[in-house]
Amino acid sequence: MLRNPKDIADIFRRYYGNVIGNKIQQLLTEHLGIGKDLIVALKDKNQEEASKLNTKWYQNADEMAEAFSSINPFYPKEEIRNMLYEHLRLTTSEVNNRLQGNYVADINSYDMVQREILKMSQFFVNGIVKQFPNLF
Repeated sequence: MLRNPKDIADIFRRYYGNVIGNKIQQLLTEHLGIGKDLIVALKDKNQEEASKLNTKWYQNADEMAEAFSSINPFYPKEEIRNMLYEHLRLTTSEVNNRLQGNYVADINSYDMVQREILKMSQFFVNGIVKQFPNLF
C-alpha cells in the first residue's frame, strides 16, 4: 500500500511535472501514515489521540483538495473535498467494524471503500483527459 502514493504521483508527474507529482506523493503518503496511526489509536482505545489524528486526516484531505484543484480546472475543490471526506468516512466505518469484530459489516464497508476509490480514480482520469484532450 505504501507504494501506491508513488505510483499515483507518477501518473500526475507525466502531465504536471515533478513539483506537483512530489506534492501529491507527499500528501498521499501522509494520508496513509495518519490512517495507520489512527487505526492504532482506535485499537488501543485512545480516544484523545484518535480525535487528534482524525482532525489531522481531514486537514490532509483539505490539503489534497486544494492541491488537485489548483492544477486542473476540471477538479473543483469542493467536489474533491466531498469525495475525500466520503472516503475517510467509509474507511473509518470499515475500521470500526473490524475492531468491533463485525466482519460481515467490515467486508461490506471494504467493498464500499473499493467502489469509492474506483469512482475517484475515474474522476481524476476524466479530468486529465478533459484538460489534455490532444494527448488522447
